[in-house]
Amino acid sequence: MTAHRRRAGDRSVHACFSVRETPGISVAVSEDGTGLAAAARHTAQRALAEAGRGYLGGRVELRTPRTPAHDASRPGASGTRRRRAVRRAADRAVALAVAATLRGDGAGVRVRIRPPL
Repeated sequence: MTAHRRRAGDRSVHACFSVRETPGISVAVSEDGTGLAAAARHTAQRALAEAGRGYLGGRVELRTPRTPAHDASRPGASGTRRRRAVRRAADRAVALAVAATLRGDGAGVRVRIRPPL
């Protein structure tokens, strides 16, 4: 067992952002099956623009837990709610990571995934 092994019950999204002088956002996402890369890029661009730093770019690293596979037999099943919850948590984590980096704070942000109702 290694020191960096995730617990099975880990239900949070971890985001790191690093600023670059050149415009454009690059994204690295673990477990991307729900289009999180495009959403993370858009959220980072929006957060930079709202902070008055839209001319900057950067790199977003996003780590998420595995989302359940799509179940075609249950189209409205909890898997869809779970994927939405992960996406909302990822959006919050990226926005907070960008704001923290611009303030000069720590390396990353961890946001807990709210359980679907």
